[in-house]
Amino acid sequence: MTDEIGGSGLDDINTWGQVREDTNKVTEEAVRRVQADQKKAQQVGQEIKNDKSTNSKFAKFLTFLLKDIRNDHLLKQIYHTFFKTRHEETDLVHLRKSMNTIVVVGMFVPFYQNEIKELGLESFYQDIFVFDGNIDLTRYIHYIKSLLPKYHDNISIDKQEFTKLLTHITDYYHLTEKLSPEKAIEFENTLKKELSLNE
Repeated sequence: MTDEIGGSGLDDINTWGQVREDTNKVTEEAVRRVQADQKKAQQVGQEIKNDKSTNSKFAKFLTFLLKDIRNDHLLKQIYHTFFKTRHEETDLVHLRKSMNTIVVVGMFVPFYQNEIKELGLESFYQDIFVFDGNIDLTRYIHYIKSLLPKYHDNISIDKQEFTKLLTHITDYYHLTEKLSPEKAIEFENTLKKELSLNE
């Protein structure tokens, strides 16, 4: 009767024993894989928390900055520089959905060193800027020359708008004297040369 069913009872026991052993191996591998996946998920979760915290700090600074700047021309120029982009071939202007926050905040780091430190954002800029409270035109331009390549997001910034922004910033924060329209154009051209923004 055992031959009719498909083998002796001992053969079946050995087969089941192998299946049981293989099942234990698969289960151990599955447990290790699940544990590794959980660890990765925890790391990703921590990175998201850190990103959220960092983004919150940048948002706080930008909120402060927009309240602190009392110059509509400067605010308008920030918008034109970082929220508009011009397609080089078609010359069409497009609005960006987001801006390069690290660069926008970075443009103002030298003027708000204490606020940047209080928010814990100096780590983004400390390798290109010395937080010692001092700022002058030469130091600011040198800093901008380091900031742009470090945090560029591969979306082109209109060079003319950018130099206008720098002119507004240097005027607003008294890095230059009040410039006549002719001197302002001359200063913008000098900035373009200094930052290698010539066409």
